[in-house]
Amino acid sequence: MKKYKPKKWFIYTRLFVVFVIIFALGRTTNVVYNVIEASDQNEKKALDLAVIEDNKAEIYYEENPVLAKYLNLPEKGFNVTNTNKKYELSPADFTLLVAVISSESSKQIDDILAVTSVILNRCDGSGKTPVQIITAPGQFSGYLDGYYLRYLNADGSLTANTALVQEVVTDALNGIRNNSYYSFRSWNSYSYSDNYVSERGNRFK
Repeated sequence: MKKYKPKKWFIYTRLFVVFVIIFALGRTTNVVYNVIEASDQNEKKALDLAVIEDNKAEIYYEENPVLAKYLNLPEKGFNVTNTNKKYELSPADFTLLVAVISSESSKQIDDILAVTSVILNRCDGSGKTPVQIITAPGQFSGYLDGYYLRYLNADGSLTANTALVQEVVTDALNGIRNNSYYSFRSWNSYSYSDNYVSERGNRFK
């Protein structure tokens, strides 16, 4: 009995069909894989955005470590920000500003920043310099009554106990503030305001 041999064209046709099927399956697999990969990437991106949203306050402070030095107290109107107008002062003006703020603040870091913020808020609103604000008639008793002189050495330099005030004032001049108030009075002025950031500090409004 003669053994049957498939014709060449039939063999080639079968091979071609098999190749087409394998090729189609491969493309389908790639498409499915790409869809899955894109879905995974979208889910990862959504998860990353959710994590950032949930932790944006912490991330903000990590990226701006100077802000972590100061206390936020929103219910009293104290929110630490670093995008405010910056001011450059001469050494003499810086010394006078630090001495006056030393005489007006409670020497607590947040109250120092609060007093400085009020002065700079007034500068923003009036176009005046910090020195013009603190030396204005009838405004800052620390200057008017000469209390600021206690924080100056005989040669006009700042005393050693103004180191913290110098640090805070430098931060404030570089854009850090903790309130939008325009005035303050001493802790003993109970009828003035209940907005304060430090115990025994000033009251603001």
